[in-house]
Amino acid sequence: MNKTFYSMCLSALLPLAGCSENNTSAGHDAPLNPLPAAVVKTPDASSIAPPVSSPALIGERLVAEAMPWENQEFRVGKAEQCMNWTREILVAACGEHFATLETQNPWDKHLLGPDDKLLPEHVDSLAADEFGQKITAIDALQPGDLVFLKNTYGDWAEGVLTHVGIALGDGRYIHRMTSNDGLVKINAIPAEDFDSGIRLKDSLCHTQ
Repeated sequence: MNKTFYSMCLSALLPLAGCSENNTSAGHDAPLNPLPAAVVKTPDASSIAPPVSSPALIGERLVAEAMPWENQEFRVGKAEQCMNWTREILVAACGEHFATLETQNPWDKHLLGPDDKLLPEHVDSLAADEFGQKITAIDALQPGDLVFLKNTYGDWAEGVLTHVGIALGDGRYIHRMTSNDGLVKINAIPAEDFDSGIRLKDSLCHTQ
């Protein structure tokens, strides 16, 4: 009687053991019931590979293109070439569209005379909200920002932008000097002439 009862119990348990074994054996489907959430591990942040570096921002590209020009000549014998040199750097860093890109609403437009033209070679041709963020203090400039000076030459109304360069940080900028020597120099930004700067939108810098 006891042996018969024992045999019946054993035969009833064997199929249950087989199901459990089949579910966890190699080559079979995973268990129907997922592991408890506490058992599932997520990778530690330090173990995740960093993303691939993004392309250099427009400011970094401008500085990289401008620095080799230090103490080099640009259009010797032709004065007032600061914007043409700046545009050359912009084209080299970010694309041919910068050869002619210009605003029709520069920050100093209200100071210009009725016969004054708006042209790409003029300093104020990139001084507009449509191209980026206006910077009003020298110590807020970042490398690659364009730097605008006012009333550095000529008989213009007070506040008209007349010189441009590229900020390097620490109150310095690189620029093609307004002289017939045509030298590109690094100088301190003159506080008495500083008007503003612009941090150009990164979207303006097209892939080369």
